Formats: sequence, C-alpha cells, structure tokens
Amino acid sequence: MMRRNKKEPQRLANNKPELPSDLSKRMEHYNRALNDGYQEGFEYGYKSFERHFDGTSIIIPCYNELKSVRSCIEAIMSHTDSAYEIIVVDNHSQDGTAHYLKQLDGVVRYHILPGHYGFAGAANRGLMMAKGTTLLLLDHHAVVTDKWLDNMLRCLESDPDGGMVGAVSNGLEGVQHFDMSFKSIESMQKFASWNNNGDPARWGTADKLSLKCLLFKRDLLDKVGFLDEGFREERAAEEDFCIRARLQGYSLAYAGDAFVHFDAQDKETAEQDVAGTDIPDSIHYTDKWIKPKEVLYRYAGKTALSRSDSGKPESPQAKLSGVTAYYPQAIAVKGLTDTIFWIENGLRRPVEGIWDGTVFQVSQLDLRQWKIGSVLKEAESQLKLNLIQGHSGPGVWHGCVSSSSNGDMYYLENGTKRAILSPLAAKAWKLNSRRTVSLTDEELQAIPDGLPIIAPVRLRQAL
Repeated sequence: MMRRNKKEPQRLANNKPELPSDLSKRMEHYNRALNDGYQEGFEYGYKSFERHFDGTSIIIPCYNELKSVRSCIEAIMSHTDSAYEIIVVDNHSQDGTAHYLKQLDGVVRYHILPGHYGFAGAANRGLMMAKGTTLLLLDHHAVVTDKWLDNMLRCLESDPDGGMVGAVSNGLEGVQHFDMSFKSIESMQKFASWNNNGDPARWGTADKLSLKCLLFKRDLLDKVGFLDEGFREERAAEEDFCIRARLQGYSLAYAGDAFVHFDAQDKETAEQDVAGTDIPDSIHYTDKWIKPKEVLYRYAGKTALSRSDSGKPESPQAKLSGVTAYYPQAIAVKGLTDTIFWIENGLRRPVEGIWDGTVFQVSQLDLRQWKIGSVLKEAESQLKLNLIQGHSGPGVWHGCVSSSSNGDMYYLENGTKRAILSPLAAKAWKLNSRRTVSLTDEELQAIPDGLPIIAPVRLRQAL
C-alpha cells in the first residue's frame, strides 16, 4: 500500500504590506457611509423640524422634587390614553433628578437648565422643544387620573374660539377649585374614575386659568407667545399669559369632568433665587398692566381695526393677528440670528449693511408673525434711522410720541394714535427717547385710535 507523501502545509502569502491598504479602504467606506447617513438624517430632521405629531406635549417644569416628578410621570403613563409625549425641564436640581431623567432617556424627553430659571423659564424651554399639536403645562406635584386628558381635549375642541382649558383640582383656586380630601391615592383615583365620566354640562368659562394644569392649542402659542420670564412665580405669569390670550380673542374654559390631584403645595416661591429676576412680581405686573380689566374690556379680540369715519385706510396693525399687533412699528428687531429686520406696515424687511440704531430682541414666535418684505437698502435704512432719532422733519408725526393733558401717552403711527398702556411699555420699546409732538386734546381726539402698545415678554434664553 502506497502512502502519499505528506505535504507541507501551504502557507498563505505574506500579505502584511497589503493589510494597511485594505484596512484603509474599509475605514474610508465606513466613514463615507457614516457621513452619508448623518447627512441624510440631518436633512430629514431639518425638513421635519416644523412638523408636529397629532398629540399632546406634556411639559413638566421641576426643581428639587424628585419624588413628585417620579409620581407625576408614573401617573401620566398609567392613566393617559390619548397620544402624548412627556417633556421634563429641570431647573438645575441638586437632588438626583437629572440622573433619574437620564435613566428615562427614550421614554421621556428632558432638558437640564444651567441655573434656576423659575417656572416660566423652564416652561418656555419645554414649549420650544414640544412637537405636539396641543400643549399642556403641568406642575410636577400633579397626579393625573383616568380620562383627564381626553376630557380636557374634548372641551378644548368644542369651542372654535377656545384657546385654553384647565382641569379642576383640590390644589387649584377659583372656579377650578374642587374641595375634596383623600386618605390615599387609591381612594383619590377611585373618586376620579367616577368624576371623570365625560359630561359637557360640567364645563364652564373662566377669566383666568392656572398654569399648574393648562391645555392649549399650538395656534395660541404662535399668536400669544411665550411666558414672561420677568415673573418669578406662576401666579403672576399665568395672569399675564391669560390677559394676552384674551386680547387675541381666545376664550378660557375649565373642564369639571377632568380632576387632577395635587400631592403637595407648590414650593416654588418668590424666595427662591431665580436667575436674572431683580424686580418683585407685584411691581413688574403693575408696571406692565396698570388697568388690566379696562384693557380687556376695550380691546379683547380687536386685533383687526375697522376703517375710521374719516375714510382713512385701515391701520397696518389690521394685517397682524398675533401679539405683535400690540407692538410698535417703525422699530428694528432681530431673532436668533444676527439678521436685523425693520418693522413697518406689518412687514419685516431685512436691513442691508450696517445699522447704528437700537435693535430689540424678540422671540422667533414673534418674529414670524410679521410677513417677510423686501430688503431695506442702505440709503433707505438711513432714512429710517433719521425717523426714530427724530430728524425726519417737523411735518412728520409717524414714529413720534404725544401726551394728553392728563398724562396719557400715545405713539403716533401711520395716521393713528396708539395708547402706550404702561411705563414699562414705554421703557421696553424706548419710546421715551422718541421725538415728542405737542398736540391739544382736541387734536389728539381727532386722530383715529389704533391698538394699544404693550410691553414685550422678558426672555432669558435663546428661544
């Protein structure tokens, strides 16, 4: 029997010199695919940034209340059937809240602020992040119940002019107060299941709603704007927000068939050190709204002006439907970018070249309310500077200020006079530095009234 000669095992050719080249190609392909995938994802995200999902963004501002935050989130997940997303904005807590939120990444969207911005500041950040067609601000002490959101949504959609809906609760005041106490969360949930049996007969109107559980349409946010971060507490911020909503003609309602429990009193008080606030709420509110009831009685829902008896055309304010209808025109503003816009005749015109005048910072929500116009060329921009600096000639009243004998201040704009509602409004828009025109009370009375001028909201973040 013949045996085969044992062959030496064949060795692979020494290809070490080729390995780096092969590895280099693989890494090149990998990086190209990674970059292509990133670019595709970036473009998709950019194009879909303004898209909203048909559901509710539940925004929960919080500060050093981890136990309440956990209970609030767990209750939402257990008792909410409508489509929703949860957004938690933390005011730089030191009790482990950030660590807890990171564990929920993918289930709850969150943002950790670099300091304490108060309820309004945290709420604004959440509103900026929100993707829902409806938005809901919720205090972190809230424990929600069966059908709470369903019934609030039905109430909101029942009125074409409806703008905001609040729940009822043991922890709220006024028409939203529900005088109940419970021995346990279980007994509370049992009561809520009975109470939240949908019943439109238990819906009612309100002059003011709490921010502790407030549902509103995205359309309202676009027109009313963000919360005013000049306020430290919820109470003053909610009154200001409700006034601005009612000025836009929105109605306020509460849903008696949507009970929400509060497990503790809100501990965010004026004593807390809120970043950037140096004026007490009472003073800031009074400076902004001297006579709020009178303002609402005269102007609520009147963002469109009719022609005057003299036959003069409508004011450019009539072209606006948001809060910017209550801002002065003949001003320069900018949003998040460095682009400066000249505001006049209901348009925002990009300024070409260098602008040496005052520029007012506004939110992107406010900026978008003015329609884009043609570019303001350098030669024309100098004329606008002359206008606001009072060098436009004695016969030109547009952009000037006049006062009546009783001290009421008016801004003269395109043939109308606009009441400056408060010293804060005059200061915020620097109308005190505009050229003044001396007119008699009879001459002022003969000028058609435009919409009044209010102070803008104070923002401490890039929104």
